[in-house]
Amino acid sequence: MRRRCSTLFALAAAWLGFAQPSGAQGTIAYYQPSTPIQLWIPPDSFDISRQLLFSFDGGSTPDLTFAYDFHFIGVRPEFNARILTSMSPPPNVGGSVMPLSAGFSIGPNSASDALQWLGQIPPYEFSFNPLIQCFDVGCTGDFRGQRAYMGVEFERAGAAHYGWILLQVSENAPFGLIESWAWETRPGVPIFAGAVPEPSTLALLVGGGLLMVWFRGKRNERRG
Repeated sequence: MRRRCSTLFALAAAWLGFAQPSGAQGTIAYYQPSTPIQLWIPPDSFDISRQLLFSFDGGSTPDLTFAYDFHFIGVRPEFNARILTSMSPPPNVGGSVMPLSAGFSIGPNSASDALQWLGQIPPYEFSFNPLIQCFDVGCTGDFRGQRAYMGVEFERAGAAHYGWILLQVSENAPFGLIESWAWETRPGVPIFAGAVPEPSTLALLVGGGLLMVWFRGKRNERRG
């Protein structure tokens, strides 16, 4: 009986652990479209270029604009939004969007010697920060060949919020996918790249209820 109980508890712990996403964090809004959003122009398309307006909460006011054509994918912060980019040496302005690994803290203190928070810079407000750009000699860009997170700061109700976007970018072609995104709903609070909402306590209640039902059934069997 003791061995059976130990086995059951191990299975229950494993089940409950599986129900909790890695990197869970409270008060996060998370979105994952059923099909990844493509940043790509098919060869048979008549479009020269396209733009995608992106809002973290699906609102009508964009936080970012993604632009893509036959040799380039880039992103531009809108209004007071900013993105984490690499430091471009002077006299250059801006920088390539920096791919972030899971667990990176995206917040007011994310800037460093290698990273900067970058918004629109007049008179370059119509320029885009590259994810990848391809020429006859090959492709460049920090996000080239990466499946990683992009860090974003944007405003809601006049307060700064932080979010991540999971992007996958080809190594040798201007092809990209937006797989998912999330943002911290508390103003000014950092978010870890890849963090998702904490699971509901319902999973814990259900798991505990199943254990109680199992033990009750075994007790009734012994009583005959």
